[in-house]
Amino acid sequence: MARRSLGGFASGVGLAVGAVLVFVESIDRLVSPVEIHFDQALLVAGVGLVVNLLSAALLHDQGHHHGSEHHHDHNLRGAYLHVLADALTSLFAIGALLAGKYFGWAWMDGVTGMLASVVVARWSLGLIRDTGAVLLDAEVSEERKRQVIDAIEADSDNLVCDLHLWRVGPTQFGAIISLV
Repeated sequence: MARRSLGGFASGVGLAVGAVLVFVESIDRLVSPVEIHFDQALLVAGVGLVVNLLSAALLHDQGHHHGSEHHHDHNLRGAYLHVLADALTSLFAIGALLAGKYFGWAWMDGVTGMLASVVVARWSLGLIRDTGAVLLDAEVSEERKRQVIDAIEADSDNLVCDLHLWRVGPTQFGAIISLV
């Protein structure tokens, strides 16, 4: 579980870094526009969109084959969000390139880059938050922890001094418990 969460966390960090870089580059494009070869760029963006949509479909299907486990597979979620982010970026790029080619709105390149980076940053922060909770053993609710403590303390004169409870599978938990 932790390895998948670590992979998902790394994907989230990668997405966040990419979003920041795209945002900065987009501002630079607004301040210092560059010549855009629209036909070639549209071809590349179109191919990228198709490849990313196919990849997203494969990852989505793979997640459904794992049953309920895919809800907690942060590595799979990270990969899925990566290809969705790339597909979204391709869509924004295609829109900006068409606006630039047909209406002369070359500034749309920078604006859509900024919009795409904000959307990707939001996805990445959600993934970082969710996977970080798993990695820091903060995913288990206080109610679940209280149930474990109550069950242990109700059994005899045990007193739980310290409890670390974490998810090791879709419905399984691991624990380190200090008792008096």
